[in-house]
Order: sequence, then C-alpha cells, then structure tokens
Amino acid sequence: METLSNIMKDMEAEMADTNKVQPSQTFETIIKDYLHQGKEKLEKDLAGTREAIKLIARDKTRNFMRTMDMGLNEEERDCLHSLIVTSMYQSFCYGYGIGKIEGETKQKVCL
Repeated sequence: METLSNIMKDMEAEMADTNKVQPSQTFETIIKDYLHQGKEKLEKDLAGTREAIKLIARDKTRNFMRTMDMGLNEEERDCLHSLIVTSMYQSFCYGYGIGKIEGETKQKVCL
C-alpha cells in the first residue's frame, strides 16, 4: 500500500510534467476539445444544418455524375455521398473549433 508521501511525490511529478507541456501540445488539446464540441453541436443542436449538408452532398453527387458523364450504381452513389457528407461534417467542426480559438485569442489561426 502506498504511503501518503509516495502519493504526494507522484502528484508532484505529474504536476511538473504538466508544466513542461509545449504550446503546440496545448493548442492540440484545445482544438481537439473544440472539434468534439463542434461535433456534438452538429449532432444535437443543428439538425437543419445536418440536413442541408446531406442535400448539398446529394446535389454534388449528381453533378459529379453529370460532369464525368458516367453513371454510378446505388452503392457507389451512397459511398460518394457518405464521403462528401463526412468531409463537410469535418469542415464544419474545424471551422467551429478555429472560430472558438480566434474568439478567445483575438488572433487569426492558420492550420
């Protein structure tokens, strides 16, 4: 069983490690947190935005087929549609996270 002094030493070592965190690691932690918040917001609060993204992806899939002058079977259309939707979701989450950081720091963020 650990003694109180050993527990205190472990806690001090952990705190010292936290103080050695580089700014880029702090940024990464913050952006990951904001990406997660953006995802939750998109999934829970922004049903209209989600539906709009799906409609846009459907249109992009049709435009792709017209431009390429080739048909896609249903499975291929669904795959392309899912790829576009996922990309748009990710873009939304990154935009949300970057906007939050810029709002807090009052500085432009470039990735």
